[in-house]
Amino acid sequence: MNPVDYSDTLIAVAFVLGVYLVGSIPSSYLVGRLVGGVDIREHGSKNLGSSNLAAQVGAWWAVPVAPFDILVKGALPVFIASEKVLGLGLGVEAAAGIAGVVGHNWSIFTRFQGGRGMATVLGATGALNFPLLVVYGSVPALGVLFTPWKDSAVWWLIAVIAMPVWAALLNLPIEIVWFSIAFAFVTAAKRMTSNTLVGSDNRITASLLWTRLLFDRDLADREEWLKRSPE
Repeated sequence: MNPVDYSDTLIAVAFVLGVYLVGSIPSSYLVGRLVGGVDIREHGSKNLGSSNLAAQVGAWWAVPVAPFDILVKGALPVFIASEKVLGLGLGVEAAAGIAGVVGHNWSIFTRFQGGRGMATVLGATGALNFPLLVVYGSVPALGVLFTPWKDSAVWWLIAVIAMPVWAALLNLPIEIVWFSIAFAFVTAAKRMTSNTLVGSDNRITASLLWTRLLFDRDLADREEWLKRSPE
């Protein structure tokens, strides 16, 4: 009986863990500190994404952050895992895409605080299957542009929920369908657990969880939420 060769599995696991570490690089936090001397964990939505960085330091400073989050954290790991480079298989490509998002959302370098992974998943999805990226991104774009409801957080949630459906309708490989389902769960978990309690009673309620899931914040009013200052 030949010994079992675990080398491919170990390489795949090590690669996915490495992608998590790359995803954990807190780019928005670093830019906020270096440029504005601001810890964006203490201002506005308190998340470490480019949206909060733009709100606290200025929109132009989100310009270098977005490509880093999209390309380095999202697209590059999937490309490296692909047949063109390491040839680790589509399952590892999909796992790498999720690992980059998880690292961005729960960074080991900032005590597991992070952003929402929306930019990172754009890169990962585009590298996995570009048509899926087009239909995924079209939902919030069309919703904000052509409907009275302009809150992008709601439209992005709809897009996330619809992504597995689009993957199935496009007859994509099962690994990409599972990637889409995993991202939906990651998004729901991040939205419902990462915000700061508001109000005097500091209680988690069904209403608060629904507001977090739908609007990605504790307050339905986005402007009021972003204008908050450190307590």
